[in-house]
Amino acid sequence: MWLADVNHLTKTETGIVFSSISLFAIIFQPVFGLMSDKLGLRKHLLWTITVLLILFAPFFIFVFSPLLQMNIIAGSLVGGIYLGIVFSSGSGAVEAYIERVSRANRFEYGKVRVAGCVGWALCASITGVLFSIDPNITFWIASGFALVLGLLLWLSRPESSNSAQVIEALGANRQAFSLRTAAELLRMPRFWGFIVYVVGVASVYDVFDQQFANFFKSFFASPQRGTEVFGFVTTGGELLNALIMFCAPAIVNRIGAKNALLTAGMIMSVRILGSSFASSAVEVVILKMLHMFEIPFLLVGTFKYISSAFNPRLSATLFLIGFNLSKQLSGVVLSAWVGRMYDTVGFHQAYLILGCITLSFTLLSFVTLRGGNRLLPTAETQSPA
Repeated sequence: MWLADVNHLTKTETGIVFSSISLFAIIFQPVFGLMSDKLGLRKHLLWTITVLLILFAPFFIFVFSPLLQMNIIAGSLVGGIYLGIVFSSGSGAVEAYIERVSRANRFEYGKVRVAGCVGWALCASITGVLFSIDPNITFWIASGFALVLGLLLWLSRPESSNSAQVIEALGANRQAFSLRTAAELLRMPRFWGFIVYVVGVASVYDVFDQQFANFFKSFFASPQRGTEVFGFVTTGGELLNALIMFCAPAIVNRIGAKNALLTAGMIMSVRILGSSFASSAVEVVILKMLHMFEIPFLLVGTFKYISSAFNPRLSATLFLIGFNLSKQLSGVVLSAWVGRMYDTVGFHQAYLILGCITLSFTLLSFVTLRGGNRLLPTAETQSPA
């Protein structure tokens, strides 16, 4: 909404900005993934992300917005670098770090992720109201909370459980980290089966959701009213998301990671296809709420699938390269193409095409996604140096 309402970008230009963000995410996500697995529970990478978040307001107000007004390409490149590092790559690195800490201390990642859902719920309502007053206020609030994040990061002392430390000291189930080991993923059919799901389902859905707020506002008497309602609906949905996220680990453990990902895919397909036929504000509100059922199954299912199908020691690399990177890579092409479709054929027709793509790849994933034991070689099976 900020790109369209404040900077007056067309849907095609907005797609170019999102493509640039995806492009730079492709560059940084593999680096962040390898660094995360190298660093383990150390917080060096998180400190870098936190410092950049503190600069959020100055960047958006004094750098990004003026550049977009001056030159869309220059603005897209600079914004793509910052947002590609802080959000597209940074959020994945933070998710992977939380998951690593949860495994080391034997608690469920999904239950910790609830806090993120609650925070997003509160931010959505606040932003929906403040955006109509002055969008810059939300940026300064974000920088302020980044300072709080820095304090919490300084106070936190993540440690492995005693049993995890003993296992690590003995070298049990240990595999030395190396670029060669990470490269072995590219030769694994199971890895590419996972990529098919991410690119055809999760990535297409992300591109659909990028400009959904603009579609949502079109059903209300004024853009300001639409923005406010969108914020309130997002808040209600995220609170529901938090409840489901808390229960998601138990549900996913029961139905299996593969079925969780397929369930998320079906929910995403229903929301996109439903949006192509939506004709009233009530319908788009209901469709927006579906997002909150999909996210817990997608996130928890992804981490569970990675830990069950691959070596958990490379969880950050797998999440940032296999999940986030592949989404951004396909997003580079899709964002600009879909943005152009919005300008030429309209939201409804574009959503019908995207929905058919997502549904087709979800059905294909019944075959390409696998269950079972880990396939990445362990130290015992590798030949000595």
